[in-house]
Amino acid sequence: MNGSLSNQPSRQETIKIIIRKAEEKDSEKIWTLMEELAVFEKYIDSFAITPEIVKESGFRKNPPDFHCIVADDNDKIA
Repeated sequence: MNGSLSNQPSRQETIKIIIRKAEEKDSEKIWTLMEELAVFEKYIDSFAITPEIVKESGFRKNPPDFHCIVADDNDKIA
């Protein structure tokens, strides 16, 4: 063994994550994260939010019911 790990990339990759205010186009992705949290926290049976509710209450309503920031990694959010 030569001391290097074979599953490691041979060159260092640059990761560029941007923290930004969520936009209406993020509604579906935000909803997916909310649904995954409901599964993890074991309240999926009472989870009643839809992507449309996220869109309406967070981005179209004035003032919005919530504010959200996202970590954007090449159009993938977390």
